[in-house]
Amino acid sequence: MPFDKTNGYKIVDVLKEVARRNNASAARVALAWVLGRPAVSSVIVAARKPEQLQDNIRAVELQLSCEDVRLLDQVSDPGVPYPKWMVLQLDSAEDPRPRVLHPERYAEDGRWKDLRGSRWAG
Repeated sequence: MPFDKTNGYKIVDVLKEVARRNNASAARVALAWVLGRPAVSSVIVAARKPEQLQDNIRAVELQLSCEDVRLLDQVSDPGVPYPKWMVLQLDSAEDPRPRVLHPERYAEDGRWKDLRGSRWAG
């Protein structure tokens, strides 16, 4: 999957904002947020200096507010990528073999765009 640099910078900006409010590093906030995900039981950290390792370890102590989590969730939500919009449509259809697909119905669910035509156009 290609990396969206513009959105990546937006995520870092929110991480820095949350870090300032919590008197923590952006790395510690990111690790605390990941540890708070329901499906995550552990994270792998890396550090070049002992101070960085200590900061990473302290992420288990950081309690993010509901507002902090909401901001991080919102800015990092990738939306519904192709072909998931198609799978969602199939799940809601009576006949699992629709004659017409309507990706525009699912376009409001996130930042992903159907780029099939733009890549090979002209």
